[in-house]
Amino acid sequence: MRHSAELGRLAVPVVASRAGILTLALADTVMLGPLGAEEVGHYGLGTSAFVFLLVCGIGLMFGTMVETSHLRGEGRLVDTGAVWRRALPYAAILAGAGFVLTLFAEYYFLATGQSPDLSREAATVTRIQGIGLIPMLLYICTNMYLEAMGRPMPGMIAVWGANILNIPLNLWLIDGGLGVDGADGAALATTLCRVGMMVYVVGYVWYLGGRQEWGIRTRPVPGWVVGGRTARRHGYAAGPAYAAESGAYHVMHIFAGWMAASELASFSVNMNLLAMIFMISLGIASATAVRVGVAHGRRDWPDRALAGWTGVFWVMLMLTPFALVLYLMPMETMSVVYRITDPVLLAVMAPATMLVGAAMIMDGAQFTLGNSLRATGDAWVPTLLNFLGFVVFMIPAAYWLGIVLDRGAAGLYEGILLASGVVMTILALRWTWICVRKIAG
Repeated sequence: MRHSAELGRLAVPVVASRAGILTLALADTVMLGPLGAEEVGHYGLGTSAFVFLLVCGIGLMFGTMVETSHLRGEGRLVDTGAVWRRALPYAAILAGAGFVLTLFAEYYFLATGQSPDLSREAATVTRIQGIGLIPMLLYICTNMYLEAMGRPMPGMIAVWGANILNIPLNLWLIDGGLGVDGADGAALATTLCRVGMMVYVVGYVWYLGGRQEWGIRTRPVPGWVVGGRTARRHGYAAGPAYAAESGAYHVMHIFAGWMAASELASFSVNMNLLAMIFMISLGIASATAVRVGVAHGRRDWPDRALAGWTGVFWVMLMLTPFALVLYLMPMETMSVVYRITDPVLLAVMAPATMLVGAAMIMDGAQFTLGNSLRATGDAWVPTLLNFLGFVVFMIPAAYWLGIVLDRGAAGLYEGILLASGVVMTILALRWTWICVRKIAG
């Protein structure tokens, strides 16, 4: 009960903040819906490339949370501010590199077999979203620090404030404000909201009442290059794991781009729904990593094991109702959430929608187990398993089911479901072994 209560106290605002990040894209997709499947497809494909770069950056920043939670568990609160200050320039450099890559998006989409028109329209979305990489990664690393210190509320307030702002911005920009419209306008609206999120959380930490106790305004010695090695080392392992999974999902989007416009729209909308539900997993997994990291810092091995399994239990319990609703009422869900009224398009979407919830239960459990392992310092095994499961297994399986067998978007989601189940099973065995080894030793 203690871990459930602590996990709930931390996870609820973390889940809300993670969900808020995706509801920005959800609002964009819903407000683009009346413009037709092609505009939704442009936004979905263009955003998928941006999301891949963002998720890579989040993974590389994961060490901010791990190192902060370890220091907190050891009672060294005054040293935690240095972790945050060292993370800021690192986040800016990662984001700058990602932005440069977005400038070549059109060439990338053409190289992956997309049509010239689709490549051009999707690339514009990617480039506009890319401008938001710097504020977004600065927001993420600051929010990771706050969550590891047990203060998740500011991040939640920032992201939901951005969601409120996003609606009127979309109404203005989708309709042609500032010289952009459609999917480009939605992307610009979200980018402006991300700037506001960054300003709020960075300002919150800088003017925090307990900043002396946390060492927030103390210049870190050594600086971020040398002093940030520990945090970066954790990130070097988490980054490729996040990239493997996110990159595999992006490849699914490429496969969908080879299909009919209705199948691409189906995959894009369902992927948006999948990502939205996954934010519950991401929030619980982040909170679980903090709880595991604090117990690890105390060297309390039974409590560390309990923290990890508690997170897995709650993520599966929370996602089960979503899986049931999506399986039993796929067309009703799409028509209500996305305002889709075309019965033909709804019929195309339904088989994929039925699989989304089940895939997320598996994916949420494996992600929570992976975060728990990384919080113990077991960094590279989860990365290897993610690569094998999502790149080596999922991509060929989805290609076979979706393209070769011509099962469309539903076949791609069948591949996702199979891969998530395999990775979840192997990570559960790894976590069990790590726990038993320490407790028995």
